Parts: sequence; C-alpha cells; structure tokens
Amino acid sequence: MIFSCKKCMIGIILLTLPCLIKAQINPSKKHALLVAVADYPETGGWDQLSALNDVQHLQKGLKNQGFDSKNIEQLVNMQVTKTGIQAAFERLLKRIQAGDIVVVHFSGHGLQLETNANKIDGLDECFVTYPALSPEKIDINDSVKLHTEMAKYLRGHELGELLKGLRKKLGPWGDLLVMLDFCNSGGATRGENKVRGGKKPLVSKSFKANQHQRSDSSQLFREAQLGAELSGLSPYCVISATRPEELDTETKDENGKGIGPLSYAAYLSFQKLSSTITYQGLFAKIQSTMHQLVKEQHPLLEGNASNKRVFGGAVIQQEPFYEIDQIVSPALLTIKAGNLSGLGVGTKLGFYPIGTTQTKALKPIVIGTITKSNRYDAEISLETAGSIKNSKDAWVFVLEKQMALPKIMVALSPYKHASPEDKSSLEQLLINLPNVGMSDQADLWLVKGEEKDSILIASNASCFAAATGLLQSADALKEQLRRYGQYQFLSGLEEQVPEMNVLVKLLPVINDQIDTAAMVQKTVNGILEFTEGDQVTLSIHNMGKKAVYVNILDLQPDGIINAILPYKNAPEGKRNYLPQDLRIMPGQEYVFEPKDFLIKLSKPYGTEVFKVFVSEKEIDLEPMATKKFQLGNTIQKRGDLTQLELLLLDSYQTVIKRGNSASDGSIMNLLFRIKPRSN
Repeated sequence: MIFSCKKCMIGIILLTLPCLIKAQINPSKKHALLVAVADYPETGGWDQLSALNDVQHLQKGLKNQGFDSKNIEQLVNMQVTKTGIQAAFERLLKRIQAGDIVVVHFSGHGLQLETNANKIDGLDECFVTYPALSPEKIDINDSVKLHTEMAKYLRGHELGELLKGLRKKLGPWGDLLVMLDFCNSGGATRGENKVRGGKKPLVSKSFKANQHQRSDSSQLFREAQLGAELSGLSPYCVISATRPEELDTETKDENGKGIGPLSYAAYLSFQKLSSTITYQGLFAKIQSTMHQLVKEQHPLLEGNASNKRVFGGAVIQQEPFYEIDQIVSPALLTIKAGNLSGLGVGTKLGFYPIGTTQTKALKPIVIGTITKSNRYDAEISLETAGSIKNSKDAWVFVLEKQMALPKIMVALSPYKHASPEDKSSLEQLLINLPNVGMSDQADLWLVKGEEKDSILIASNASCFAAATGLLQSADALKEQLRRYGQYQFLSGLEEQVPEMNVLVKLLPVINDQIDTAAMVQKTVNGILEFTEGDQVTLSIHNMGKKAVYVNILDLQPDGIINAILPYKNAPEGKRNYLPQDLRIMPGQEYVFEPKDFLIKLSKPYGTEVFKVFVSEKEIDLEPMATKKFQLGNTIQKRGDLTQLELLLLDSYQTVIKRGNSASDGSIMNLLFRIKPRSN
C-alpha cells in the first residue's frame, strides 16, 4: 500500500482538533499499574530480586511527571498471580477514561516457554508470576504437570490481550507506555549481580532445540486471529530491558541497593524531561543510561507511538537519524549504515543530543566526515577528537551527501510534442546535474503536464515520479534521478559467499492456506508467474554453514522499492519482523504463516525482483524502501499507480556512491512475473 504524506498531514490536523477540544472538556488523567515480584517462594526455585526497589523508584519518578499517588496501583509478591494480574487490569479499566495516559510496568523474572505458534524460535517470552515453578522443579515427563505449571506463567500474547483492552478503553487520544524489566530468554548467568531469569527455556521432551536457537522478539502486541475491526485503539510504546536472547542483570541505585536497570534508567529519565521529548527520545535517554549501567544489555523499543510527545502530547515530525555503533578512537567512530543507505565517502554528518527531532537552527555537538563506507556500516572522522565519549551520547544526522550518480540519459517524451523552448529549458535545468545528459536513447522520459510533470521509465513507459513543477526545479529533479540511480544500482548487485547461502521461496496462498502444489502450474520457463490478485507468503532456508541475518527488498518494474523484511510497523493482528528476528541458523527453514505475513500481488505488471541480502551482521535495509508493504487484516496491494501524486512519498535520501564493495555477505535475486488477470 502506498501512503500519502499529504493525506497523513490532513489526517493529523483533523485528528488533533477534536483532541484539543476534548482536552478542554475532559482533561486527561494519568494512571499506572506497577507489577513486581521480589520475594519468590523458596520452593519455586527462583532467586530473590530487588524488584520492590524498582516500584519505589518508579512511583517517585511518575509522581514527578504529574501522576497522582491514588492513581498508581502496586501489585507485588504474593498478589502477582495470573488471576491477580487480570483483576488488577480490570480495576484499571474501570478507573481510566478515553484520552487518559497509562503506564504499565513489570519487574521480576522472565523465562521462555514452548509455543504452538510458528515462531522462528518456537518459544513464547513470559513473565514469571509468584507461584510459577522454575524449569528444574518440573518433571517434563509428566505432560499433565508440565502444562499445569506452564499455565501459571504470563505469556507475552496473554499480556498483549490485557493491554489491548486498555487501548480500546483509552481510544485514539489516549497513550499507553509499557516497560518490562526482566529477561526475555534463558542462558547461563553472568557477573556478580542478580539476573532476572537466566534459566533454560521450559519445553516438552519433543521440542527440537537445534531448530530454535534464538528468540524472535517479545512481540507483546501480536494477536492471532482477529475478527473485529481494530480501529480506535490508543497509540502505544513498549520498552523491554533486553533483546530476547539477553539476560537482564540488576544494577545499583544511588544508595547502593539492587534495582532493575530499565526501572532505574526510567526513574532517572523521568527526573527531567523536556516538553517536546518523544517516546523515541525517552527511549534514547533510557538506552544511554542503561549503556552506562549494564553495557552488555540492549533495550528494545516497539510500538506505534515513538514520534508522539511523552504522556499525551501531539505527534512530532522526526527527522531521519542514525545511531552510533562503536567508538574506535577519540576521533573515529562507526555507524550501522553505509553505502546501501546512500552514505558515501565524504558525506558530512552532524552529531546532535539524543531526542533531537529537527536540526534546523541547532548547532551540532560536532561534525564528522565519512572516510570509509561499506555496504552496511561506515567510519566517521570527527573534526574535534573526544567530543563524543559514549556511543549513546548523540544521534547522527546527514548534513551534506557526497556521492556520484550513475550516468543517466533523459529525453522529453516522444509521445508528446515538445517545443524548442521546452528542450532549451530542460537543457538549462540539467546543466548543473552531474552525470546526467540528454539522448534519444534515454533511460527516462520527461513529460511536462498542465498540473503535474512526470518521469517515465523509457523501457516500459511506467510512471516513476510525478509532481507539480518537477521540470522547473533542479533540486526536485535531481532527487528523483538519485532515486532512479539507487534503483539501478540495487538491480545490478549480486554476490555469493559460499558460507552464506539461503534459499528464498514464494509460496502461493489459496483460501488462507499455503498450497505448494500450485507452484508447478505457476512456473513458466523456470520463472514463477503470478496473476494480479494472487496471494503469496515466504519461506527462508539457510543452506550455508553460518548463522545469518536476512533482509529482502522488492524492486518493482516501475522503480518503486518496497521493504519486505524487516517489517517493523505491522498493523494490528499481524506480527512485526524486527532486524534481530531475522537470524536463521544453519539448516533451519522458516515458513512465514499467512495469518502473520501475506502479500497480495498487483500491478505494475512485468518482471519483479526480490533482492535478498544475507549477512553475519544484523542489518536493517527497511529505511531504503520507497514504499512499504501493508500486511493488514484487509490485505492491501503493493502499489496503485492510478494516482500519480501517491508516487511522491517517502523518497529515500539519495543514491548510493559506487565504491567499496567488501564481501561482507551474499546478495541474491528471486525473480517472478506478474501479469493481468484475464477477463
């Protein structure tokens, strides 16, 4: 589905006005539910924790942000059973009104349990309630006892259902912030401090551990089959203390007492928040503090409210930024983005305080220049050594791109008469554009229209871009030519590293079920051929010898690029696939179930390419996409070119600089054709 910025802005204006009117009539109230288990029973096999200190600090921090004590409920120790949690949510539901602000926090032990769902890891992330036994206390040979004990844990999707109930009551003007301070997966403990979990997953005897060596995300808001329309829910953010494969290690507070690192970082962040800070900015502050407290932990942010002001504010337009990866030396650092993101050697970058939304009129902490750019990362030399001491001290914004466009030839469309004046005007427009020339053998045709000017791909006459005054502005035309150059660059990329080899298949979906038999009749001369309206999903099989991360971009025949994987902002009822979710072990095959991931194929017709990127490093190529698939309850098309103005949205920054081609992974093509449905 193609989203329209113009429509979004109108929507925001229309939505904000009733919100402001409502605020005058019924001001929003702030509520919190703080759940913590510190003193687990000795018979349960769990270590004692400092979770009550979490609650005490968070209560103080929330009161500092205007939360009234009477609206902050604490559920602790013996109260924290599944029925106790459900009852607390029911009480909270009775207290809140539409448009209110709610914070829900969980502190305690975490564990993974075997799931029946088709997850990459085969495991559910769970919160350990007070009566839940640890795995070593359970006889997995007794299946009845095993399932009885498993039922005492609070699974992520169960918590998600409770939170969804809050979102329904809060409505679109409300806010929900969820914080989870416990381990998301098992493993050996480390360090001297207490670990909030650290036990192996609780699974049955038939569980195949070699197929499930990594968790795929907490995904609390992933619902299975949803029959009802889910519009009208409140925005939400969920902050987890760790990635799913990591442990949550306690730290020390200002008095030397044990405390959860997320809880303490949130408490410190709540002491002083600017009036314009967004949830993404709050997360960055928490991330920075946790980096100092527990360097080996990596908190996660999920949800759809990252650009909203904290605790009930309006949506803020966030300027794109990158995060610092490593500080190599006082004058040299790296970021997790390189020439595949359009960041070539010579690009000027500005470093600004975390939480910055717009850089205009702000002075950067320091300016840096990219001195080396690989596919997925880049090295930056700082003008002032030592100005950035911590990788979480700043966000990185692009000030000036430095790159070379591939040679692109353009011409006025042969299908529309062009006057000598039109040709002269175009020549003047192109005079300052590098590597762009005019030729009858053109890559692109330029069409001057009464309302909008258009750019057509000459090989198939499909519309690549359209805008008012496009052929009157050198900057506007240059941006579209850069987009086309990036598309051409991606089309030509292909490289095979034997140890990093995956097989990606498109699987036909008929009547909501995968039908592999249909692949035979849809294969024509060795290439899959689909009809407009067909539905497909994916499978990925790691045929290599190394664990790898997989990203997929879709290159449409008309030059539009879609993000397939990762997919970080799935609608309600569908699951997100974050970059860290897409790690496939050697020999593992993962099938994306249609209920979670479904694509409806549509025009433009012709040969389409799924570009498959395979790397040992975690990568995220979604920001490169011109458009994104919409995997909703009502399945949307990839694109609809009947409205030319819809082609203007979310153009990526600039084209890639051809240069360093380090073999840091494999790049493969999956080709298929789309044809119109016959009458």
